[in-house]
Amino acid sequence: MRITFLMALAAAGWMALMPVATADGLSGIWSGPWYRGMTSGTMFLEIDGDGKGQVRFTNLDNFGDDAVPLSRVKKGSAALKFSASGTGPGVFAADSQLTSDGNILKGDGEYDGFDIKFKLKRQ
Repeated sequence: MRITFLMALAAAGWMALMPVATADGLSGIWSGPWYRGMTSGTMFLEIDGDGKGQVRFTNLDNFGDDAVPLSRVKKGSAALKFSASGTGPGVFAADSQLTSDGNILKGDGEYDGFDIKFKLKRQ
């Protein structure tokens, strides 16, 4: 019994040292590079537990510089689909997947007829 107690105590201590992840794995603030052919910039994504959030891009032609709300959000335990309308006529539509360590959100999207890839890190 004493060994079981000590093993449980050691396991609890080890778990306390593990990084804390959000309950759903996707909530939080993410940022990283996006790529479209020879063009790139930085993407900032913020999402809460209810699937509400916003996205902002640097250097994405016709999208604008301000953060815009997400729409058509479909959120799973490790996947996120969403759309966002910037200042231009196009709609950014993305499909992303959380890596197994929970720290990288990799995705593919489309904006203004061009494919966009992104790789975001949790902040």
